[in-house]
Amino acid sequence: MKYLNKKLLRDVKNNWAQFFSVFLMALLSIVVFVGLQGAWHGLQDSVGSFINKSTLANYWVQSSSVTNTDLKKINSLSGVSNAQRGTRLQVKQNKHYVIIDAYEHPISQSYVIKGKKYNNQSVNGIWINKEYAQHHHLAINDTLKFSVNKRTVLFKVKGIVQNPTRIYFTGTPEFIAPNYSNYGYAYISPHALKAQLNYHGPNNIVEIKGNHHNMRKATETIFGKRLVSFNSRSTLPDVSNALDRVGQIRNLSYLFSFIFILLAILAMYTTIQRLIKSQYDIIATFKALGFSNFQVGIHYASFGLFVGGLGSLTGLIISPTISWFVLKKQQQMFSIPHWNISYTYSVLFVILAVISICILSAFLAARSATKGLPAIFLRGKEESSAHKIFIERWEWLWTHIPYAGRWAIRDVFINRTRTLMGIIGVAGGMMLMIAGVGMPQSMNHLVDKAYTQDFTYDKRLTVNSYSQYSTEHPQAKQWIQLSPAHFTPDDGYNRLLVVVGHGDSVNSQTTTGGTIKDGGLYVTQGFAKRAHIKIGDKFKVKTFGYNQHSRFRVKGIITSETNQGAYITKRTWEKAGGTFAPTTLLVKKNYTYNKNEIDSTIKIKDQKSNAYNFVNNLMSIFILIIVLGGGLIVIVLYNLGSLSFVERTRDYATLRVLGTHRNEIRNLTLIENLMTTFVGWIIGIPAGIWFLGQYVSIFSTINLEYTRYFDWKTIVISSVFVWICSLSTTLFISRRVKRIDMVQALKGVE
Repeated sequence: MKYLNKKLLRDVKNNWAQFFSVFLMALLSIVVFVGLQGAWHGLQDSVGSFINKSTLANYWVQSSSVTNTDLKKINSLSGVSNAQRGTRLQVKQNKHYVIIDAYEHPISQSYVIKGKKYNNQSVNGIWINKEYAQHHHLAINDTLKFSVNKRTVLFKVKGIVQNPTRIYFTGTPEFIAPNYSNYGYAYISPHALKAQLNYHGPNNIVEIKGNHHNMRKATETIFGKRLVSFNSRSTLPDVSNALDRVGQIRNLSYLFSFIFILLAILAMYTTIQRLIKSQYDIIATFKALGFSNFQVGIHYASFGLFVGGLGSLTGLIISPTISWFVLKKQQQMFSIPHWNISYTYSVLFVILAVISICILSAFLAARSATKGLPAIFLRGKEESSAHKIFIERWEWLWTHIPYAGRWAIRDVFINRTRTLMGIIGVAGGMMLMIAGVGMPQSMNHLVDKAYTQDFTYDKRLTVNSYSQYSTEHPQAKQWIQLSPAHFTPDDGYNRLLVVVGHGDSVNSQTTTGGTIKDGGLYVTQGFAKRAHIKIGDKFKVKTFGYNQHSRFRVKGIITSETNQGAYITKRTWEKAGGTFAPTTLLVKKNYTYNKNEIDSTIKIKDQKSNAYNFVNNLMSIFILIIVLGGGLIVIVLYNLGSLSFVERTRDYATLRVLGTHRNEIRNLTLIENLMTTFVGWIIGIPAGIWFLGQYVSIFSTINLEYTRYFDWKTIVISSVFVWICSLSTTLFISRRVKRIDMVQALKGVE
């Protein structure tokens, strides 16, 4: 056995290319799975730790007023451990907006980065969020100036904080990514609320800790028409987007790891099989010298153990770098005090699986050579039987096929295992490339469609009084009302009802290419899919702020990716008894207005830029997948070509001895390669499109619905890459034909 162990090291040195391929495959498998797993599990731990330590509330209710009676009713609900009321206001700081909360005893505790803890007795102190402070260069004891009701209010910065209710803070639902340069959040005491902001109105928000079996229904009953909004951890965007991202990266880890490991198994198996088949004569010599089948099998199994183990260990060392790379990109979006990566025991199972595959591949490949007599294998490769294939029965067709074509067709059908592996390799490569190229296209298409096609305004203006503003400015046309609503039936979540006034700035289309018209309700595609809604279904709608239910029939499904909910025209809504009191006006570039009459302004170009920031944050993950996937494809197809060459060395040598020119041999291999690649390519296109759909759907949430998008560029780019990788093996084989040892290759030919 010592001799065999020494031979193992020599084989590693002499066959470094084959060993490097297996090493690289094992490494890539571990890096993809462990790297992404460390990222999602680390994000889960980081978010979870922040939530638990800060005692994040479970529900948030906004109401026009919150009384002591309301609070007592909530606290009396089963499962509720604590409920606290407070006040929320939005103020302006220069051209920026800050959302201020004032609680006597907040449930969700802020993490203090700098300064003092929150003091509910402070008269002029303010606790501002970290990211807004960084963008505006704010420090402890700096003075903040706010504009409130046309007067200036001064606050002293007492603390810089991060709050678990604002992990993914966008400032307004009109932005899908954080916008800390324009929006911030802060906390003041109830005393400062009255003394500084001169607010003497009712409380308007409640935080609830605990779990009730149907809190949504309970709050609707308690608050009635005073209810403005209800959110849980699953629906509050500032929290749910962070929790959703954990699931997204987790699903991405499993989805791509499955494809990567599947193709890596194929590459590792073919590489080890190719290596051992090239040593059949050495195996026969071992047997002739008295080594047992078990000893020979264990020796070659150690190939897999050595290289697979080394690749897995290296991948394990590199994986934390990938995990941190992914997490670093997420830090730009999420506000969490402490970040860390972590792993589960599944990492060990994957490592053991990869190493076991390498060992088993080597053992099974060597086993076929240990079954026969040494004299037979010392003559050359194992004997293979030839037989007619079914096409040869059609003589009229078979005789008209050129010789090169007949040779290639027979080789494809006789060596079915090798052909199947080639098809799987090409199809898997197409799947990875279509998904890799198509995902950024799908994301960018969503942004372009939402802010170029679905909506064509220049600015969104928010006003206080629709009746007063519309009377004074009759030129204002495109009003929209955004109302949180309870739909029946639904998917368990409150969603937006968008009531569209007359105008040409809302152009969302239905799945049949139609537009929003009078006479019914239009449900967005994501909502329809989650709630199993179909055209023609009957709906009950209750908007918050009103006790009445309105009934509608679903007239169409809207292909909108944003604002998942329902659309209805103003005329249809008012005809059903609804009140049209919008606060949002969509205007074109030529619209003039008095800034003093407007509460806030959002430009569509800023929304579009913000959405691209969201896409760019994910782009690093997409690029990582493309790079690793591209490397995997190259190695898999290279290995398949090498295995094909090893298995057909005697065939090539025989053809050369019979006078066949190298160009003719190259044509033979080209035809066979074309056949295998074509079949794999044909299968890979629909499989890749399906895989892209699964990939894109990972990032869908209850508020955003991502749909796959691809065009001819997606298919062409993916196809060109895979075809170049596949056909380059023909060039590789034709070069190796020149170096065939004719005597060695033709040993044993009778």
